[in-house]
Amino acid sequence: MSALKDMRVLIVGLGLIGGSVARGLRSRGLCKAIDACGRDPRPLQLAAEEGVIDAWSTDLSELVPQADLILIAVPTLSVRRILSLIAPNLSAHTIVTDAASVKGSVIEDLRVVFGKIPSKFVPGHPIAGSEQSGYEASNEHLYADRKVILTPVEETDAQALSAVLALWQGLGAQVSNMSVRDHDAVLASTSHLPHLLAYSLVNTLSSQSLTDDIFRYAAGGFAGFTRIAGSDPVMWRDIFLANGPATVAVLDSYTAELARMREALLSGDGEFLEGAFIKAKAARARFVKQYFKSEQGCAMQTQTPVLAIDGPGGSGKGTISAQLAQLLGWHYLDSGALYRLLGIAAQRARVATDDATGLLALLGGIDIRFEASDGSVWLGEDEVSSELRQEAAGALASEVAVVPEVRAALLARQHQFRQAPGLVADGRDMGTVVFPDALLKVFLTASPEERANRRYKQLIAKGIDVNLSALFLDIKARDERDSNRAASPLKPADDAIVVDTTDLCIEQVVATVLEMVRQRLPMTDN
Repeated sequence: MSALKDMRVLIVGLGLIGGSVARGLRSRGLCKAIDACGRDPRPLQLAAEEGVIDAWSTDLSELVPQADLILIAVPTLSVRRILSLIAPNLSAHTIVTDAASVKGSVIEDLRVVFGKIPSKFVPGHPIAGSEQSGYEASNEHLYADRKVILTPVEETDAQALSAVLALWQGLGAQVSNMSVRDHDAVLASTSHLPHLLAYSLVNTLSSQSLTDDIFRYAAGGFAGFTRIAGSDPVMWRDIFLANGPATVAVLDSYTAELARMREALLSGDGEFLEGAFIKAKAARARFVKQYFKSEQGCAMQTQTPVLAIDGPGGSGKGTISAQLAQLLGWHYLDSGALYRLLGIAAQRARVATDDATGLLALLGGIDIRFEASDGSVWLGEDEVSSELRQEAAGALASEVAVVPEVRAALLARQHQFRQAPGLVADGRDMGTVVFPDALLKVFLTASPEERANRRYKQLIAKGIDVNLSALFLDIKARDERDSNRAASPLKPADDAIVVDTTDLCIEQVVATVLEMVRQRLPMTDN
């Protein structure tokens, strides 16, 4: 990381991609300073207010001269314009890279603007994102365990390549190299064609006479397959215009296969259909085994639906989330339990809750088990279900959750719970950080008085002696601490639905949220 540590990084385009890079660089302290430039001042101002960037401007000439590394994170067909704007002020030592989805067009842009491919330019493409867009959708963990492809050419300087590699690896990405031609051909098959099909299928069905019924009774598979049709139309227009020939090549092969399927359907050739399906199933199984090692890993990549339920302690999110998971037949993640377990383990090992190094070492060595059969939770050889629900454990969880390094380390464990057919995840940053692409985000809340009263009744019922006034003060203090912490503060996601449960019973909240889920993703899967 030393190649990056002393650099001033300039991000051009502070949307989902650029914003997530900025957040990741800042939270991990990977570089000396972060600047940003864009045409819209609003996200730039917001990022500055949040402390994500150090300086910003809508004029590239103000920021380019002082930059050591520039990341161009704009739509593919806008890269040439940005290159022409930075060229007059670009110093010989400045490293430039990009995040465009098509590399052939970027190489052509470089030749047009500079007359050659500059040695300090490193073409790159992060294979990460979502159908959401804009700085508001960005998050510091977007690239954790995700793939990034670099496409260095013969002219590429080794030191420049090393710095760009350090940037992406520092953000937690898995980086590999590929030729420009192979990159564009592979992405045409695995990313560009699926988006084209999703857009086309939704347009086809939306023009049918039974459109309302088609979408009303669509199964979960339809929602999952067409999710990417919610992606940024301008961005994808540019991608297809830039990578048209490669996309058409794979599209022609696909339409030929569809023609064979059509003929089999009309002729009633069941043998052909079954053989084609068996072949496809076997090919997919090999693909999952070789590249994901488990169906779970593949499920994460194909965006298994997630219901993210956040809120403060005592809002009812744990009870409600568990019931929803049972009704939906989905998996369940109590993210707070992970933090509570680490807090308990730290206390037992006498590791301070603000000791990042000690906590990470401890986390790597503890064994955590959740027994679905009886709901028990194990820390090594100890069953800690009861201890886990004590107020002391909750306080410890809030303390370790403040440490950014701990949150980053636990992120991968939380992602592992995302398995088909779906996941209900409850916590305090499920919709904002852990699953920003969740199907539905709900933020449950209630008055501090009501939450303290609920907790009091729960503990008394378990035979635990507790003071109601002390509980109230503890909840108020924890709310203040969680809402104002620097790392992932407790707050609703911008697109979350806030539900005040103060005057609602559990059954009412469950019914309300269940209906929201069914509106987003009908449960009929026939």
